[in-house]
Amino acid sequence: MKVKEILELALLFLNKEELLAYSPFGDETTLPTLEQTEIEHLKKCFNLVYNEIAMSYLPLVKTEDVVFINGVLAYDKLSKNITEIRKLYANGKNIPYSLEEDGIHANILCAQITYNYAPAELSFEDEVFLFGGKLPERVLAYGIAMEYCLICGLYDDAEVWETRFYSGLRDATLKKSEIRLPSRRWI
Repeated sequence: MKVKEILELALLFLNKEELLAYSPFGDETTLPTLEQTEIEHLKKCFNLVYNEIAMSYLPLVKTEDVVFINGVLAYDKLSKNITEIRKLYANGKNIPYSLEEDGIHANILCAQITYNYAPAELSFEDEVFLFGGKLPERVLAYGIAMEYCLICGLYDDAEVWETRFYSGLRDATLKKSEIRLPSRRWI
């Protein structure tokens, strides 16, 4: 699903269907200044909400093979913007490491690293990773509606969307387990 499709859903929630006629949603390419500002605010709201979810609730995880040069792996050598190391291992064993200003220090040449990362800022045509299907797109749209209402000073409306957003996040982050009934005992 693309960013603009989630923003379309948020616009429906906000009763701002008139913005759907303008680019990037519709065919009209000449945007009045007010509408262009609102659409840009919506994109910023999307990135704020997406970043909050990825950093606090459903982390984005990446695993990659890395090479340490003189015992140091520079942060910019990783493909994503790292926020937390989950595991550094080689040959099936965890490798001790330390975090320094210049990078990750470890006494090894090659290893595999698993880490959480911050999402890059997305634009209208970018595909959205929905956290392995754990997060419905409507929850993202609730968060966008919440942030948009806060920006516009509509605090009562923001409270309604906030309740829906955090309720949806709670449902998405709960571990789903089997329901087991206790076995019956026969005398």
